[in-house]
Amino acid sequence: MRPLRLEVQGFTAFRQFTELDFSDLELFALVGPTGSGKSSLLDAMTFALYGQTDRLGASGLDALISQGERGLSVGLTFEVGDVTYRASRTKGRRQAENEVRFERRDADGRWTNLSDGGIKGVNERIRGVLGLDFDNFKHSVMLPQGKFAALLQGKGKDRQKLLGELTGLDHVAAMQRVAADRAKDLKRQADSHHGVLHSEYTGVSAEAAAALRAEREHTDAEAETLRDRLETLQGSLTHLRELEKVWKAHAETGRRLDALDARAAGVRAGEAQAARARRVAGVLPLLDAAERARIAAEREQRALAGALQAAQAADRAADAAQTTLDTAQAAEATIPELEAHAERLREAEADAARLKRSGGTPQITHPHPLPWDEDAFLVAREAAHKADKNRQERVQIETERTALAAALARFVAEETAQAQETAEQVRVEREGKTAKTELEAAQKVLEEARQAAGLASYRGHLHLGEACPLCLQAVRVLPDAPVADLGAAQDRVQVLAAALDERRTRFGDLRAALKARQKWLDEKRVENRDWQAALAQREADLRAAEALVTGDPQTEAARLLAGLAARVRAAGPDPAGKRRSVLGEVADVRRRVQEAASALARAGGDRAAAHATLSAARRATADRDAEAHETQAALETALAALDLNAAQARAAALPEADIAALEEAARSWSAQHAQLQEALAELGRQLGAAPFDPAQLAQAARDLTATDAALAAARERAGRLAEQERATRERLVRKAELEAQAAAASRTFDTWQTLNTSLKANEFQQFLLAEVEAQLLTRAGLLLHEISDGRYRLALADGDYVVQDLWNAGEVRGVRTLSGGETFLASLSLAIALSDYLAGNKILGALFLDEGFGTLDPQALEAVAGALESLRTQGRMVGIVTHVESLSERLPSRLLVTKSVAGSSVHRLDL
Repeated sequence: MRPLRLEVQGFTAFRQFTELDFSDLELFALVGPTGSGKSSLLDAMTFALYGQTDRLGASGLDALISQGERGLSVGLTFEVGDVTYRASRTKGRRQAENEVRFERRDADGRWTNLSDGGIKGVNERIRGVLGLDFDNFKHSVMLPQGKFAALLQGKGKDRQKLLGELTGLDHVAAMQRVAADRAKDLKRQADSHHGVLHSEYTGVSAEAAAALRAEREHTDAEAETLRDRLETLQGSLTHLRELEKVWKAHAETGRRLDALDARAAGVRAGEAQAARARRVAGVLPLLDAAERARIAAEREQRALAGALQAAQAADRAADAAQTTLDTAQAAEATIPELEAHAERLREAEADAARLKRSGGTPQITHPHPLPWDEDAFLVAREAAHKADKNRQERVQIETERTALAAALARFVAEETAQAQETAEQVRVEREGKTAKTELEAAQKVLEEARQAAGLASYRGHLHLGEACPLCLQAVRVLPDAPVADLGAAQDRVQVLAAALDERRTRFGDLRAALKARQKWLDEKRVENRDWQAALAQREADLRAAEALVTGDPQTEAARLLAGLAARVRAAGPDPAGKRRSVLGEVADVRRRVQEAASALARAGGDRAAAHATLSAARRATADRDAEAHETQAALETALAALDLNAAQARAAALPEADIAALEEAARSWSAQHAQLQEALAELGRQLGAAPFDPAQLAQAARDLTATDAALAAARERAGRLAEQERATRERLVRKAELEAQAAAASRTFDTWQTLNTSLKANEFQQFLLAEVEAQLLTRAGLLLHEISDGRYRLALADGDYVVQDLWNAGEVRGVRTLSGGETFLASLSLAIALSDYLAGNKILGALFLDEGFGTLDPQALEAVAGALESLRTQGRMVGIVTHVESLSERLPSRLLVTKSVAGSSVHRLDL
C-alpha cells in the first residue's frame, strides 16, 4: 500500500481543509513543533482505512473532531499494485452523521463505487484490498516508537514476550484451549454413549424379539376364535331385541286406548259447549258495536268541553298581543333621531382612529395647532423620518472614519515591522552561511583528528618485520603517533552545529512570518482603499439626501396632530362606546316591534284554529249520539229473538278459536280411538301364542359383552406384543449406532488429547518464536549490512543478540556495546524486518518511522541520516517523524506542520 493523497478537515488540530500530496515523495521528514499535529496525520490515515486510531482504538472517536466543529471528514487515496483506491469517512456528533465510502479508479479514470454492504462490509473490503488487519498495519507500516530498541537489547524472555505480542503468537495458546475443549467434549460423548448402552440396552437382543413374535402369533389365534363366537351372539341378540320391540308396542297401545276411554266424558261436554257458543255468535258483534258507540259519544262530549275552553283562551291572548304591538309602534317613531346621533358618534370614532394610527393621543396639545390635513401630515412625517435617517447615517460615517484611521495606522505599523524583519532575515541568512562554512571547516578538522587518532591507536599493534593487520603488508617503518585533541574538536563542532540550527530555525520562522504578514498587507491595502472609496461615496449620498429636507417637518406634524386631538377631545372620552350603545337601542326598538307583530299574528292564528276546532267538536258530538241510539235498538231486537238478555249472551259466548278447538278435539278423539283398536289387534297377531321372556334377552346381552371384552383384550395384547417387538428391533438398530458412535468418539478423543498434550508444552511456542526470530535476524542482518556500509551483521549467541564487526576481522560483540547511532541502525534494521514479516513477507509501499532522534549525538545523527538515505533503494516511500532540524534537512523533502488559532496546516519544502 502506497499513499497518494490525504485530505482532512475538522480532524483534531486540522480545523480547515488540508490536502497532502504523497504521489512523488520517496524519503521525507514530517517536522513541526510539539502539538502541531504530526501524529494526527498518521491517525488520519488509519482512521480513513480502518475507522480507528492507535491512540483511541475504535471507541471515543468524538475526541478526533476539532473543538467547536460539528464533524470531521478524512479521505485517503492510495495505490495497491497498479490499482488506485480512495477511502473516505465522515463522522459527526451523532451516529446518523457517520458515513464511509470506498472507490476504485478504473483504466478510463472514472471511479467505481465499492461502498455497498454498510460500514461493516466496506471495512472488510478495504482490509481485503490491503491484505492487513488494523494491528498488523500499525505494527508494520507505522513503526511504534521505542519498541525495537527494547527488542534489540532486551533479555531473551522479555524479547520473546515482545515478539509474541507483535507477531500474534498468542493464537497457539488459543489452539491449545480449543484442543482441550474438544478432547473434553469427546470424552464426555464417549462416556455418555457407554453409560446409555449399559443402563438402557442391556436386555436388548435378537432372541428377545423372536420370543415376542411367537407370543403375538398365539394371541392372534385366540382372537380369531372369539370373533366367530361374537358374530353368533350378535345374531341371536338382534332377534330377541326385535321381539322385545313388538311386546313393548302392544303394551303401550293398550295403555293409550285406556287413556282415551277415560277422556270420553270430557270430550262430549266440550262438544255441547261449542254448540251453545255457535248459537249466540251472531249477537256478539251487536253487543260490541253498541258498547263502542256509547264510549265514542262520551269521548266526543269531553272533547267539546275542551275546545270551548281553548277558544275562550285564544280570544284573550289575541287581545293582549294587539295591546303590546300598539306600545312598540309608538316607540318606533324615535328611531330616526337615534340614527342621526349614531352617525355623529361614528365620525368622532374615525377621528380617534386617525389620531392613533398617526401615533398621537387625545392629550396632545400645541400653542398653535393646525386644522387636520391627512395628506399634509403624511408629507411632514416622511420628511421627519428622512431627517432622522440622515442624522443616523452621519453618526455611522464618523464612526467608520475613526475605525479607518485606526486601520491605516495599524497598516503603517505592520509595514514598518515587515521592513525590519526583512532586514533581520537578510542578516540571519548571512550569519547562517557564515556558521555553515565554519561548521564544515570544524567537521573537516574533527574528521582529520579522528583519522589521526585511529592511526595512533593502531601503532601499538605494528611491529617491524610483521604483517600489518589492515593492509597485511610487512611493516618496515613505524609511523609517528601524533596526539589529536578530539574532545576540543567535537565540542567546537557541537557549538557550531547548535549555532547553525538556531540560525536555520530563526530564518524559517522569519520566512513564514514575513510570508504571512505580506499576504495580510496585500489584502489590507486593497481593503483600505475600497473602504476609503466607499466612505467618500456615502458622504456624497448623505449630502444630497440632506438637501432634500427643508423646514421643520417634525414641528409641522406635531401641530397637525394637536388639531386632530382637539377634535377627538370634543367628541367625549368614548365615542365608540356611545355609538354602540345608541345602535343597540335602535336595534332593541326594532326587535320589540317585530316580536309584537309576530306574537299578534300567532295569536290570531291560534284563535281561528280554536274556533274551527270548536265547530268540528260540536258536529262530531251530534253524530256520535245518533250512532249510539241506532246500535242499541238493533241489539235489543236480536236479544228478543233468542229469548236472552245481554249478560246471558256474553256468558255463553266463546272465541272462534276455542269453538273450533272443542269441535276438533271431539273429531280427533273418535279417530284415535278407532286407530288404536286396529293397531292393538295387529300387534297381538305379531306376538303369536309364545310368551316373550325379558330375562333371556338380558342373558344374551351379558354373553355378548363378555365375549367382546375378551376379544378386545386379546387384540390389545397382540398389538402390545407387536409394538414391543417393533420397539425391540428399533432399539437393536439404535444400540448398534451407539456402539459405533462410542468407538468413533474414543478414537477421535485420542487424537485431540494427543494434540492438547503437545500444545501444552512450552517448547512448541518457543520453537515458533525461535523460527520467527531466526527469520528476523536474517533479514535484519542483510539490511544492517547494507545501511552500515558493509560493516555490521546481526546474529544470535547464547540467547542474546550480537553484532559481527566485519571491519574488525569479523569480531563478535554484544549489541549493548554499540554507540547511539549504531544502536539506532540495528534497531531500524530489526524494525523493518519485522514490518516485512508482519506484512506477509511482502515489501510494503510505505513506511513511517516515529523514533526519538533528538537524543542522538551529531556523529550518530550523521550515521542515521546516511542510513535513511540508503533506504530509498528498498523500493519504499519512507516518512520520518522528527524534531531534529539537521536530520530533516538531509532528506530530499520536508513536510512542515505549523499551528495557529485557525488550525494547523502543512507546507511542503523541497531541497
